[in-house]
Amino acid sequence: MKTKIIFLFALICSFVANAQLSAVDYKSEEYSQFKASKTYVVLSGDKKFDEEMKAAMNDLWKVTPFSFIGGKELEAKITEKNASFITLIVIEGAKAGQNYHYLALLNGGKKKLSKYEYQDMLAYCPLNFFGNEFKLTASSYRVRNMIESMILSMDLVQKNDIRGNSAKIVKGLQEVYNERAPKIKERTLLFCEESLGKKITKADIAGIYPHKFEMCSKEKLEQVIKDKSTEYYYFQPAITLNKSMFVFDPSNGEVVYFDYQIMGLNINKGNIEDLAKAVSPKKKK
Repeated sequence: MKTKIIFLFALICSFVANAQLSAVDYKSEEYSQFKASKTYVVLSGDKKFDEEMKAAMNDLWKVTPFSFIGGKELEAKITEKNASFITLIVIEGAKAGQNYHYLALLNGGKKKLSKYEYQDMLAYCPLNFFGNEFKLTASSYRVRNMIESMILSMDLVQKNDIRGNSAKIVKGLQEVYNERAPKIKERTLLFCEESLGKKITKADIAGIYPHKFEMCSKEKLEQVIKDKSTEYYYFQPAITLNKSMFVFDPSNGEVVYFDYQIMGLNINKGNIEDLAKAVSPKKKK
């Protein structure tokens, strides 16, 4: 589908793109509108991506009534305020050529998808566009965990009463996620070679991260997610115009670590050092 569409969920602060985050206050008008809506999941036309999306939504989504539509149907329904949409989307940044690549949750009401801006996303998940997801539908292998984490993040915002603007919400979720980080050392942490980029090596990680880890292929990571494995966690970069870093539990989509940087197209040693510190925090005196 050659439009500025493609799809999922997360949160952000100003120009910082994150994933697995809820983007609005759960007591806001926008959230109330979403909860009263029917959600339309926009299929991409890519067979594998669409099959994974259908399976994940049918198995997991209990938040609102939903059904699946194509891109042409989206164009016809986008103006409806009683509708919400899950769709792949490219959002234009402040400068020409600076684009963000997401799977996003949106309320209906604008004239067309190209009119939606950064602040219109209820939730979104940044894609690893400058890593191994330069074709947006290449994220199909992890769609299940993306949907699970979206649902969990909305629950966390409400359960922990995280309120305020997007910066406060993302900070609150980051605190919750990183409190879980010490349990990462209880399993083997997977680093997918295709997603990491060329600026970090196995030897680099071994010299920084003191716990069990394994370099793996995308095919192995896909199988681990499909198996809902409880033997592993996995490190997931999400590099679009900004750089986000997550660690996921493949068994249920739970995020157990989250960090971000305003800029950067590669995972570097400093990013792994920050992860290692979160997994093995120094004890307070």
